[in-house]
Amino acid sequence: MPSPILSTRIVPLALLLAFSSAPLLAQPSDSAIFSAFRWRNIGPASIGGRVTDIEAVDTSFSTVYVAAASGGVFKSVNAGTTWQPIFDTYASASIGDIALFQPNPSIIWVGTGEANNRNSVSWGDGIYRSTDGGLTFRNMGLRTTHQISRVVTHPTNPGIVYVAAIGHLWGYTGDRGLFRTTDGGVTWTKLSGGLPNDGRSGATELIMDPSNPDVLYTAFYHRLRKPWTFTSGGPNGGIFKSTDGGATWKKLTSGLPPGVTGRIGLAISRRNPAIVMALVEAEATNDLSKPGSGVYRSEDAGATWTYVNTYNNRPFYYSQIRINPLDHRHVYLLTTRFMVSSDGGRTFRNGSADEEIHGDFHAMWHDPRNADRYYIGADKGVSLTHDHGRAFTFFDNIAIAQYYRIGVDMRDPYYVYGGLQDNGTFAGPSFSRDARGILSDDVWKLHWGDGMDIQIDPTDWRRVYTEAEGGSFRRYDAETYQATNARPTPANIVNYIDVLGDSARGMGMFRFNWSAPLVMSPHDPATIFLGANRLFRTSDRGETWEIISPDLTTNDSSKTRIQHGGLTRESSGAETHSTITSVSPSPISRDVIWVGTDDGNVQVTRDGGRRWTNTRGTVRGVPAGIWVGRVEASHFDPATAYITFDGHRSDLFTPWIFRTTDYGRTWTNIATTIPDGQVVHLVREDLRNPNLLFAGTEHAVFASLDGGRRWSRFMNGMPTVATQDLVIHPRDNDLVAGTHGRSIWIADDISPLQQLTSSMLAAPAHLFDQRVATIWEDGSRGGQRGHFWFGGANPPSVMPTSATLPRAGIRNSALIAYYLKAPPAAEPTLEITDGRGQTERVTLPGRAGIHRYRWDLRFSPGALTDEQKQRVVQRFEQQIRAGGEDAADFEAALARFTAAANDTDRRAAMQILLAAGGAFANEFRGASAGPGTYRLVLTVDGKRYRGTLVVRADPMLGAR
Repeated sequence: MPSPILSTRIVPLALLLAFSSAPLLAQPSDSAIFSAFRWRNIGPASIGGRVTDIEAVDTSFSTVYVAAASGGVFKSVNAGTTWQPIFDTYASASIGDIALFQPNPSIIWVGTGEANNRNSVSWGDGIYRSTDGGLTFRNMGLRTTHQISRVVTHPTNPGIVYVAAIGHLWGYTGDRGLFRTTDGGVTWTKLSGGLPNDGRSGATELIMDPSNPDVLYTAFYHRLRKPWTFTSGGPNGGIFKSTDGGATWKKLTSGLPPGVTGRIGLAISRRNPAIVMALVEAEATNDLSKPGSGVYRSEDAGATWTYVNTYNNRPFYYSQIRINPLDHRHVYLLTTRFMVSSDGGRTFRNGSADEEIHGDFHAMWHDPRNADRYYIGADKGVSLTHDHGRAFTFFDNIAIAQYYRIGVDMRDPYYVYGGLQDNGTFAGPSFSRDARGILSDDVWKLHWGDGMDIQIDPTDWRRVYTEAEGGSFRRYDAETYQATNARPTPANIVNYIDVLGDSARGMGMFRFNWSAPLVMSPHDPATIFLGANRLFRTSDRGETWEIISPDLTTNDSSKTRIQHGGLTRESSGAETHSTITSVSPSPISRDVIWVGTDDGNVQVTRDGGRRWTNTRGTVRGVPAGIWVGRVEASHFDPATAYITFDGHRSDLFTPWIFRTTDYGRTWTNIATTIPDGQVVHLVREDLRNPNLLFAGTEHAVFASLDGGRRWSRFMNGMPTVATQDLVIHPRDNDLVAGTHGRSIWIADDISPLQQLTSSMLAAPAHLFDQRVATIWEDGSRGGQRGHFWFGGANPPSVMPTSATLPRAGIRNSALIAYYLKAPPAAEPTLEITDGRGQTERVTLPGRAGIHRYRWDLRFSPGALTDEQKQRVVQRFEQQIRAGGEDAADFEAALARFTAAANDTDRRAAMQILLAAGGAFANEFRGASAGPGTYRLVLTVDGKRYRGTLVVRADPMLGAR
């Protein structure tokens, strides 16, 4: 059975040539065209996401700030009951550290660029300051540091601030080291005076003596990541101390490991600053008599150190140590597990053994006035304890999930699935009949691991195929939640011996990328492709597999057979190299398949895998070996495809998107108008309009209306965040974005953009074909929940009856899209007429661009009768007599009602009564529009444009 997706590629030839055959003269700006399309965040929030820092006001733990690794900064003034994002519009969403100037906590410093060293981290653009509690921020410099690990403020002088910058992760460019300002960030000085200055070692930690701000301790660290390896440790690292405010430094050595050191965490006791502790990465000895990797304690302000514990779990990713501010015997290590000591670090217990909170800990803020209260941050968000870890409150109301890939099914309404950093794979609806939105209750987990690609059978939504890190393929039943492992093995690869020979043993001949691509054939949902270094294909949903390619990578042994990690060996699979990163079968031809690899190859087959051609040699302007982010086969022409190159892993930040129209014999760069620094992760060609393209970058979404000649930001409502995946729903025409830091976003109904042609844009006006509107049933669940909950936004056509009364039910509407080339001489009008002759007439905005008028599916009521006016007054008087906090509002509204000179003003005053709904409200709202077809007439400067609007009943009713 053919996939429903196939129907989306049937377009007239004129549309294929429309934008290339005529110049776009005097058309509205891209911002005017795109302004009608607003993103909405559907969550989820129950997943959390990696948190890098937590800071609160020392005198009030209720005011707290959370730094998301790739999702910006959130603020709460009520201890996490509700949160507000405060860093959404700045250049980077990757946050390394936050610092509050405690005497005046309205002064906030944000160091951008996560300093953890895993393969998926992002980068920042320096240090920001706010002087108004986070309402606004200003970039204060250090833009090329890329990753800031610590920001420390002087305890009494707001002008003095120290910044520890670890620098570029993927190269030795830019600035790194320890910096100080004495004028509030206007100027910065790089501190040397005994600190490493080799251009490779950066500052990874910084602490200040709470009793003497001139006493500082810093740790320096040399690390370098490449696409195929990671090295942690260097000869110039170590712990350094200053007693003169950073002017000069002395390396501390007594009792510490000699030689090469790696990442180091530091902590100092508030009660007794002579006690300093360190978590040091060094050569492992597992013997306290010989200094090695582990926990060190000094009780003489760093003069001498004692090796107290050999524990040091994955130091490149964690290396965080804390001391209880009121009891220095209580020490905490933030690692895969939350380790707690009550004897100064000599012994540790697992403080998160009950698994009620997720592991992988990175951040902690301890209340200086309460030894038992602390916030803790991990790969799954933030938790709070008031009883020293016996019980936690998990904040499942911050949507900072880190998605890699997403997929959609064909239910009505459809569901969105996605794989996440360290939080498995989740699924949830794109729309909820609950007026509060898409609640955490609506979302469920498919499996653990680092979730990656996910594919859903378009003919049967129960058939789901998921993948975790390293090509771990599963079949999943979305109704029963049953999962079956179905990845390729020597036993189920039907041509295993034929391809590899009798000497083949196990799966050692195959290399899977950390995010190995899993793609369903657009021609047959039982056929699925899985990329390793060779391409696998199954035609029976994973029961059996066949190898359909040679090694499609460079197969460079110098990059495939090395150990990773440096001082501490790491074998998670994140550095597995010379692998396939993207697979894109042509929707036009079953025989055409495109493949991209992490070492730069761009391969194509035109005969189903029998022969392959590497087209990388015809790509100009991209250095050899640069990672291929995504390949996109055209939906309109089998010879056309798009590729993106992601150079950030080679310390290159140029946006690259190339297109071929001749099977790769030539490639053209079409990303020339995307700003430098916007590293492109993927490009998507629209399913209906070949000139409409979308690009997901590290910091934004871009769109092009002319096949890539001109790109513009497509960010209305979306924060700065990395967009790792984009999916266009084949039936509903929604653009769905999977972000690595702010969960899932949807731009509803992009069909007006899909319909655009140059001739349409040249016309004075246009009335688009409209999306079917739905009269959704109210499906609110449960009662009042207080304020501690998260609701993902529903579509703009479904709004609460009242912003203050969301439980009063949803309000259905239809969005009617139209276009104006320029402001008309007279305001345009719209007429909506039903089969009985009822007509709604409205005046529309006359600005140039695309607009969407929201019709509430009601016809305007007639004039108020004297009897109706009397009943309204009686209703007002009942509400006033009932008292309560709203009585004064009702009294004021009654005064406006009785003083009104016309029905328009009277109805405006009545809105406070109508917000509650019910029979009384319905009487005054006019006739409802039921299911059916409605005639539309748009009039612009005397010219009429005609169309129709279909309204349907909730599809749920059809199942009865």
